[in-house]
Amino acid sequence: MRPARIFATATPFACALTADIFTKIWANNALLQGRSVPFIPSFLQLSLTRNTGIAFGIGQGHAVVTTAIGCTIFLAILAWIIWRERGAQKLSGLELSGAGFILGGALGNIFDRVCHGEVTDFLEFVFVSFPVFNVADVMIDVGAGLVIISSFMIPACRKVEPHSAGNS
Repeated sequence: MRPARIFATATPFACALTADIFTKIWANNALLQGRSVPFIPSFLQLSLTRNTGIAFGIGQGHAVVTTAIGCTIFLAILAWIIWRERGAQKLSGLELSGAGFILGGALGNIFDRVCHGEVTDFLEFVFVSFPVFNVADVMIDVGAGLVIISSFMIPACRKVEPHSAGNS
């Protein structure tokens, strides 16, 4: 994998992980559990909570299982990147960046689970009933969105190696 391609994944990975860790540190020091603070009126508020489950609170109270699931997903995405990059149809730049955001967000939540046994959540929509979430969750969604958008684009920037005449 060329340095520019590594950079396309490593940069969003590092940004997502760093933003997640620092915002969780901030939330734990600046917010009080059980008290909401308006952030964007009628849209988003800050509400410190702790979550031992995964998406939408699934698996509450099963920290070992949810940590194992998170690690498995992280490793599966890493394997997908390696498999695609070693093959003839390389990942697009958008897919590489998307994967970086997903991996950074996933590792941020894994880090929380391993170090604290739970994940710190603090972002809460005001206008709709939706689980409280964190920056890692946002980064995972952004990354997934980039990968999905990339799937609708013409793969002009992907290298496809032609089949040789002798190998059918």
